[in-house]
Amino acid sequence: MYAENGGHLRAELSTLLRQHRVQQRLGGAGSHTIPETTTADERRLLGEQIGRYRHSALVWCVQAVRAANPRMNLQGTSTRTRGPAEELRHRLDVAISSSSGFPGLDELTAEQPFAMVESWRQVARAATLGEHDFDAGLGYGRLSQVQCMTLLKDASDVVRGLVGLDRRYSNIPGWRPLKEAGWLGRAAETCATFAGYDEPDYTIDLRGWRPRPTLVEGPALPGLTGVLQAQHNLLGHLGEFPDARSLRLVLDSQRIVSRDAATFDTRAATDWSRRASTYLRLIRATNDVGGMVGNGGPAAGEAALAASRIEQFARAVQAGNEAADSGPLRHLAHLGREIDERITQVIQHGAHERLYFARVPIPRIDTNAGGIVKPTRQRYAPITADITPELVEIVRDELRPKPPAPTAPKRAAASRDDLAAALVHRPEPRSAQPGLSV
Repeated sequence: MYAENGGHLRAELSTLLRQHRVQQRLGGAGSHTIPETTTADERRLLGEQIGRYRHSALVWCVQAVRAANPRMNLQGTSTRTRGPAEELRHRLDVAISSSSGFPGLDELTAEQPFAMVESWRQVARAATLGEHDFDAGLGYGRLSQVQCMTLLKDASDVVRGLVGLDRRYSNIPGWRPLKEAGWLGRAAETCATFAGYDEPDYTIDLRGWRPRPTLVEGPALPGLTGVLQAQHNLLGHLGEFPDARSLRLVLDSQRIVSRDAATFDTRAATDWSRRASTYLRLIRATNDVGGMVGNGGPAAGEAALAASRIEQFARAVQAGNEAADSGPLRHLAHLGREIDERITQVIQHGAHERLYFARVPIPRIDTNAGGIVKPTRQRYAPITADITPELVEIVRDELRPKPPAPTAPKRAAASRDDLAAALVHRPEPRSAQPGLSV
């Protein structure tokens, strides 16, 4: 997720910006009490490795700028005709074209002996993982204008930090500086000022790639925890498209879960009853829906477990042998909303791709049917608003939960403020450092 990857990148970059005496941190000569532990050739190799780590951060920055401002063709433009984001994008492309290339997999995964190099490895690791966020909800068209400016400000501040470190590392043997670092730093400062005019929207941290939820294996957990286990596993199995028969079994299980949850969750009894009524109407609306494409067996199995376990728990609560705590109840409601959202996506996908069909009677006699009494003919048509208006209305207006107002993570502003303070950090003069004065 962008909050984790972006926050980790900013935190490690802030640490690097507060580190001075670079040669000593790489084993170079220091004072008479700090002997030299590395040769010039070894420090040159470390500098080349840092350059590869820096390349990953530069690529992350240019991808962030593209996500905030996707103007692709910059040929024939100049500094006067390019906007702040386009100028930064151009300068990043110039720096990347002359950079040293990506680090190897072993360099990203192996812990480094020097603390400063290890911080650079963490920067490259966060940048590499953060590249997945731009294809998972962080791309252009999915962000508001304010979120685009927030993303652009984040990328600009990272570039400013990289330019500042480039000047500080110039004494490393064989150090490969950024090409046109002055122009790059000026473009980053201009873009940071441009993107920082308005108040930022830190809800952008909630976007990005999320790992698929893992199943809770093992024996059934006791009480309401067992219901949560089955509901969690049901949500995981709904990642595969279910056939129509399995879908109806899942719908019926959620009706039972909602009906019984209303008996012991008194605070949300109205919401649970409304959810049970919605699923009852869904079951009736899908009686004539068929479709054999999909694998819904695992989801149907977990749905049956959830229904049976909550029935047992509800009977135990009525008998006074069990009690429902507020924490598990909130978790159960959260899982219910996620399952509602996933079922909405399943039904809409099945209708759009013509994987679910509705049985429609035709006013004709089926003369080919056996028996004396001949039934009317039937045909199967794709699910549309004309064929199954009730089903489409329930899915569109009632089943999909209303998304709560997004709130930014607690550390969203703190991580950015920390990087802003590190960008202007200066070491204390020797006269102000503690110790004996002569």
